[in-house]
Amino acid sequence: MRRVALLPRPSARVGLLRGFATASKPLHMVFGASSIPHPDKALKGGEDAFFSDDSVGAFGVADGVGGSATKKVDPGLFSRELLRRCHSALGQPSDAKISHALQAASAEKLTLGGSSTLLLGQLEPSTHVLRLLNLGDSGAMLLRPSVRRFPSGSFLWPRAVLRSIEQTHAFNTPYQVGARDFAHAAMQMDELCTVVQEGDVLVAATDGVLDNLFDQTIQVTVAKCLDRLRATEPRAVQAAVDELAGEIAREANAVGLKQDDKDVRTPFEAAAASEGFQFLGGKLDDVAVVCGVVCSGERPPSRVLSNFETTAAA
Repeated sequence: MRRVALLPRPSARVGLLRGFATASKPLHMVFGASSIPHPDKALKGGEDAFFSDDSVGAFGVADGVGGSATKKVDPGLFSRELLRRCHSALGQPSDAKISHALQAASAEKLTLGGSSTLLLGQLEPSTHVLRLLNLGDSGAMLLRPSVRRFPSGSFLWPRAVLRSIEQTHAFNTPYQVGARDFAHAAMQMDELCTVVQEGDVLVAATDGVLDNLFDQTIQVTVAKCLDRLRATEPRAVQAAVDELAGEIAREANAVGLKQDDKDVRTPFEAAAASEGFQFLGGKLDDVAVVCGVVCSGERPPSRVLSNFETTAAA
């Protein structure tokens, strides 16, 4: 796996864990998730997949590559099978490791055709390390509430302490894993890791979110939810994370629906312009997002969230 450094020095070697003592205060992550399929793919549930599992602190998003679609290949079925295998391979909470799960999941040959981006992550409870494995143009960021001064006053602002960088062969051509090379996916994946703090907020999403919402837009949405995310009652925290994931998904979908609107600015438009292409308005796509907040103390009831059972309508 290739290792990528923390912001703001993407070219430096990681070396993140050296010097960090094993944390003593137990921390866990409470997850929420949301997905909105492209209108043309709604009947089959779209081509994005997601999961989160509170009991092992793990999550993932995957985007089935539409270019692989044929009469015999459904990218959505492929992306969901990838994540289903990774989740199933996590094992017991005491020894679950996302890197081991990826190796186990890819040991058996995939019979489905297709290809997909793949992002996996986990909060390791014994070290408080958040570890991300990423292949393609899905992405994740870890945001840390910190006091920041604005013209109107001082407020808690979720500053980025970790942000993945997309992998592309060319513009709008992401790295992807296929049925034939799943066993070698780990060799291409970027690995990022950092030590979390209580109150940190995770946002992991497919490109349906990241192509339509600038990072600062996502930060503003998180900022509006910080009071609720810092609630003392565990179920209230769980409800707040659900609300945050749903709000980000709806915002991304709303921008995507504004196709060809010259007044709409998006990250995809900016990326296209930097490559010499012209693109106007939102980029309508499947949307999948997993959010999490780092907590201590009492846990809410553990949940597994996923769209694994989504199938095409009869």
